[in-house]
Amino acid sequence: MTALAFLSTMAGKTRVSLSIQSDLMKEFDSVAESLGHPTRSKAVSEAMREFVSLKRWDMAKKGVVPGVILVTYDHHAGGVNEALTELQHDHHDVVGATMHIHLTKHTCLEVISFEGEAERVRSLATMLQSQKGVLSLKVVTAPSL
Repeated sequence: MTALAFLSTMAGKTRVSLSIQSDLMKEFDSVAESLGHPTRSKAVSEAMREFVSLKRWDMAKKGVVPGVILVTYDHHAGGVNEALTELQHDHHDVVGATMHIHLTKHTCLEVISFEGEAERVRSLATMLQSQKGVLSLKVVTAPSL
């Protein structure tokens, strides 16, 4: 393949390099293969589209929203427990209750119920996500009736 042919096949695409934990990559590849994705690139593209779509939807919400934030984290990461608790106290106007679940020896799930202005909930979620030791975060909103 000539350099010109390679460039034309890459038109509209960007090559990226990522550092990902090997166990996560193996799990991703396994799921992608079981879903019939022909290449890792196709599977990553689909995952990225889903992520963008979901986050745009969440970011577009306005007004008062009820729901939960699911935070999975490594409780051995220095200061993560205190940081998560402090952030919830800083957002006492939206946080209703918290449930703490032990998943493994090192991993915990925090279920944080909320009801409040969407912008305030987004602020809390963003700050929680940025904490060292947080492995995943998902915001689930319920319809306001």
